[in-house]
Amino acid sequence: MKGKVKSMSEIRKIIHRLRLKESHRQIQRDLGVHRTTIRELNSLAITHQWLDTSSLMPSDEEIDMIWNKKENTETHCLDPYKSQIQAWVNEGISSTVIQQLLNDKCPVDIQVIRRYRTKHFPKQVEPVMVRSTVPGKDMDVDFGEIGRFIDEDQIEKRMWLFSLRLRHSRKVYREVVCDQTLRTFLMGHIQAFEYFNGVPHNVIMDNIKAAVIRSTADNDMINRSYEDLAEHYGFLISPCLPRTPEHKGGVEGDVKYVKRNFIRYFLAKQKELGISKPKIADLKSALKSWNENIADIHKVYGVGKSPSEIFKSEEQRALKPLPKYRFELTTWSQCSVRREWRVMVDSAYYSVPYNLIGETVEICSTNSLVRIFYLHKEVALHEKAKEKWEYKRKTEHAPPYKEAVLQCNKEGLLILAQEIGTFTYQVAVKILSHPSIDKLRPVRLMLKLAEIYSKDRLEKACQRAFNCKIFAYVSVKRILTNNLDFEVVEEVKPSKVIPISNPRFTRDPSDYKSDYRPTETFKEKLARLHPISKHGNAMLGAFEGLLADRIMEEEKQFKGAQCEAFNEV
Repeated sequence: MKGKVKSMSEIRKIIHRLRLKESHRQIQRDLGVHRTTIRELNSLAITHQWLDTSSLMPSDEEIDMIWNKKENTETHCLDPYKSQIQAWVNEGISSTVIQQLLNDKCPVDIQVIRRYRTKHFPKQVEPVMVRSTVPGKDMDVDFGEIGRFIDEDQIEKRMWLFSLRLRHSRKVYREVVCDQTLRTFLMGHIQAFEYFNGVPHNVIMDNIKAAVIRSTADNDMINRSYEDLAEHYGFLISPCLPRTPEHKGGVEGDVKYVKRNFIRYFLAKQKELGISKPKIADLKSALKSWNENIADIHKVYGVGKSPSEIFKSEEQRALKPLPKYRFELTTWSQCSVRREWRVMVDSAYYSVPYNLIGETVEICSTNSLVRIFYLHKEVALHEKAKEKWEYKRKTEHAPPYKEAVLQCNKEGLLILAQEIGTFTYQVAVKILSHPSIDKLRPVRLMLKLAEIYSKDRLEKACQRAFNCKIFAYVSVKRILTNNLDFEVVEEVKPSKVIPISNPRFTRDPSDYKSDYRPTETFKEKLARLHPISKHGNAMLGAFEGLLADRIMEEEKQFKGAQCEAFNEV
């Protein structure tokens, strides 16, 4: 019966009308309360003398105490099992299971059990502390998956929203990303700081691997690259406890806000255009427009200002200034040195001193360099590889027996030659380029000359041999033996005349042709044999052709004679 009385205000109205001696039917008609309830209140009012108009109306506390005392006298079918039901509720057993357990003793409807639980065993609502915010102090960071979209290559990809939210002003830097890697995580921070034109004091995030390697009580397992970023920009890393997203509830709510509002609006607009699978480029463009025109200018509930207004008037001046230089992305990782004294970073190999085989080293990778540390000491520095599976190696990292390994094949010999110098490498390439003969042995012997004469002298000897177009191990060895590598190499112009080593056995060219004149030109000879008439030379062209053929034949005979003389010598 009491259930039809909605509030203490209605009870007081009924008592007031009873004091005015209104009929029960009139009260029911005006207030919509059952007459049984009116009669019960009338009986209580008579008993406690509330209808006496000369006395004051009873207080709410007095009415509530007497009304509830009356209600407590009523019994319920589940009252005999109240203690048992309370034990089941404390164990976390559902109302459905309680109904099944009571089915043999007291078969009741499931709704009866639920109302009984709500009345006698209500859930305790945990209080929530509303945190006060300080301008420029805290920024929350979080990722949230927003669906699948199409990239430029028409490939469907999972996409995430990366949200970085200032607590005080509620201003947010939002970015659509295709992964949650360390590079994306760090670049999001850099771009957010530049978007806010300042840096907050604390950055709060959950235990994502890009930030926290492992959650500890001392917070001493933070990613090294993230620490470098924090040191560069001057903020404190403040990770949440595991499984406590409520500690950064603002950014968690922002991700839900974007999903419920922007994503649904964007997908609906794309559907109107007949696009079932939106593109990532369109998503990014639409998000930027939505941030500027809707999210940043909407009024915050309970504040009466937009995030943009709060940021400009209160928080922007409280942020730390940006450093002079932008942070260069660094990636820190750990790796064990392999048997081939190298480590792999981003699908490329880098050599490490061979005595560190089996040890764990720290690797710091930037856009241009790869630095390798062992026990906080730098042991190797390499230029960043530009292609996958490229091998960056240094001679000083190799074990003592490396030459024996590298000399087994052509590629290894060329590596050793290149370590000595450019000309040594070029001479080795020329020697090994023979199409049908194995030239590994002469190149090995040539490279061993560096142990006898030094690498610098071998390089100079190879330079002399290369300039003289002499590509042979014996020639390089003679240059070193005769100390010719100290002499200046004169540039020799190529000559068509074959030099004769012993002119004593050669004939005079005049023996072959009586009219041989080596210094006579074609024009001079033509003028001598066939002087041109002063009356004209109409037949000169045909005659010059025949004469040229004759002279070429004579020169061929002369060269043949020279070759025979050379062979006899």
